[in-house]
Amino acid sequence: MLNSQFLLTGSSVLAVVFALGGAWPLLSISFLVMLWGIWRADCEQIAELTPNTLAMFVENRVPVLLPEQFEGRELLWYQAGTPVYRVLIAPDAIWELAGKEGETAAEPDMIRVFPGMLYRRRSSLPPGS
Repeated sequence: MLNSQFLLTGSSVLAVVFALGGAWPLLSISFLVMLWGIWRADCEQIAELTPNTLAMFVENRVPVLLPEQFEGRELLWYQAGTPVYRVLIAPDAIWELAGKEGETAAEPDMIRVFPGMLYRRRSSLPPGS
C-alpha cells in the first residue's frame, strides 16, 4: 500500500509540474492525490497509537477536561507528567477521584480529567480545607 509520504510528495510534484506546464485542469488530480495522502497519514497515525491512548482521544463517552480547569487538593502521584489529585475543586462543583479509566466503570455523574482519571461529584469540601 502507498504510504502518506509518497502520496504527499507525489501530489506536490504533480502540482508543480502541472502549474509550470499550464495544465490548470489537471491540478485537480494533484489535489485529489493530496487529500488521499492526508487520509493515509491520519490512518497511519491512528494505527501507531496504543489502544488506551486511542480510546482517550476517540471515545466520547465522558469528555476529557484539563487539570488546569480545577484547583487540586491532596496530591497523590504524577501520571504522564500531570499531577493526579484526590479532590478537584471547580467554581460550581467538587470532584473526588473514583479511579483510572478502564479500571473504573464510567457513570453519568463522572468527569474524565487528563490523563484518563475519572472523578465523581462530591457534595462538600474535605475537612480542614
